[in-house]
Amino acid sequence: MESRILRDLLESASRLVRDVQWQAAFRNVQMAPADAALASPARKLLQTLYRLQGQGMISGQHDYLESPDEFSARLKTTSGQYAALHGYELGAIENQTEQQISSQRQAVVDSAIRWHQAGGIVTMSYHQNLPGTAPAWSNVSMSLSEADFAKYITPGTVQYKALIAELDKTAQSLKKLANAGVPVLWRPYHEMNGGWFWWGRKSSFSKLWNLMFDRYTVYHKLHNLLWVWSPNAKNEWSDEPADYYPGAGKVDVLALDIYEADFKQSHHDAMWNLGRGKLIAIGENGELPSPAVLAKTQRKWSYQMSWGKLLYEKNSDAVIKAFMNDSFVLTRKEYAAKAAQYASMSEAGPMPGL
Repeated sequence: MESRILRDLLESASRLVRDVQWQAAFRNVQMAPADAALASPARKLLQTLYRLQGQGMISGQHDYLESPDEFSARLKTTSGQYAALHGYELGAIENQTEQQISSQRQAVVDSAIRWHQAGGIVTMSYHQNLPGTAPAWSNVSMSLSEADFAKYITPGTVQYKALIAELDKTAQSLKKLANAGVPVLWRPYHEMNGGWFWWGRKSSFSKLWNLMFDRYTVYHKLHNLLWVWSPNAKNEWSDEPADYYPGAGKVDVLALDIYEADFKQSHHDAMWNLGRGKLIAIGENGELPSPAVLAKTQRKWSYQMSWGKLLYEKNSDAVIKAFMNDSFVLTRKEYAAKAAQYASMSEAGPMPGL
């Protein structure tokens, strides 16, 4: 706890101190993992992502809980390349039975292990239904008052116990990945600055984030997780992301969800400035970003992830193929080669691109 408080104080001071050596030392603090006990595979992934920062955009594709390989495989057929990053889902939204959810999550775990073994990156999202309700989309995309939300983050309440029970169930899938040596870019409670999820636009959102963080890292000892905080890009439907930032001590990646081709330079710069040197990424997109723009003025994005079927609803096959074969975009094969190269370097070695 004390180390996180110190990091927050240093983060505030860094905005005032301009000494080059001091700033370099601060950057090293920022690059430290949120989980101080982070396991070696996840630590190596974090280090690789930092080494690659500015060297190219890591390509990513999301798939749904019910069909965890569908669009990643289709992308390979369309472009001839696998995305480097495979996005998975652990939240159930189709009124599945407990047995069905267990089976579907196992399929996700099995696919993620195969993906990791093939040299790719694994990330997971979590559309959690309101604890204590059925696993239906209507129980994810629902409004909740501040007063009712508070009941879920207050120890001892019925709602709090329901939340803990749901977190513990989901932790079992993440434990299987930890036991298999698979690091995960863990992306829960995304788009919290919008009002379309039960956890959205809550002044005490950070308490929910901290609750999960501590439950998973301390109680469950899940040390294979890199914590991805993923707000929506600020627009007429969503608030300023910074208002919901849990702080540098509990975040490894700041990933902005960007739709309607809204790849403004200001979005990129705001995330970079908020993270103060931490990794930034495009957490979700429909339309693909322009590799030329990325290479010229938005080089700090580490990766992007096209959301499920929207890859094909928002982009032509020609655009998809051109993106995946652009020299600035890293495929799974290219990422794996880079990761192998960096694995031979010491942690104290030079960080290309920083």
